[in-house]
Amino acid sequence: MIAIITGDLVGSQNMSPEIWMKVLKSELDSWGKSPHTWELYRGDSFQLKIQNISQAMEAGIQLKAALKSISPLDVRMSIGLGEENYKAEKILESNGTAYVHSGEGFEALEKSKQNILIKSPSASFDREINMMLKLGLKIMDRWTATSAKMIYLAMQHPKKTQKQLGKLENISQHAVSARLSRADFDVIQEFQNYFLYRIKTLQ
Repeated sequence: MIAIITGDLVGSQNMSPEIWMKVLKSELDSWGKSPHTWELYRGDSFQLKIQNISQAMEAGIQLKAALKSISPLDVRMSIGLGEENYKAEKILESNGTAYVHSGEGFEALEKSKQNILIKSPSASFDREINMMLKLGLKIMDRWTATSAKMIYLAMQHPKKTQKQLGKLENISQHAVSARLSRADFDVIQEFQNYFLYRIKTLQ
């Protein structure tokens, strides 16, 4: 199984692409090279393939943190889990149940009234994780640009101490701790850990 993330930016029309394009491409590039692993289309929409499905939620949250660090930008995403039955040179030309699930999930975003949704071969798995996502988004949607950037740094450098993270931003360890606390990073980490536990039931 693989994961396909289909997404588009919220609020990008109100700012120059020069402000957000480099950040988006850099984050997508951290998961693999274009056009085999990711592609942009329709200006501010994208599709990303995550080979290891256990990293799917991490990728989604990290993308959200990266883009929300540019106020007032946000992102909508559907995470589709499934197979890749046809593998083309370009991800937008590949196919399989993972792609179908991602597309169906993206179409359901507006009706679900949440901007991250997961769709897998298991309806019970989807109900559980999407309910947890809805609760988790009550936290993530309220991240300020400063909080989002600190979350992003913490996820990018999981082995660094708060003091070391502070040096990256030229702030104190106390300031790092305060920002992560305000962003409820511990709750997001617990959710990610539970996702890792549950995803094993699909493999």
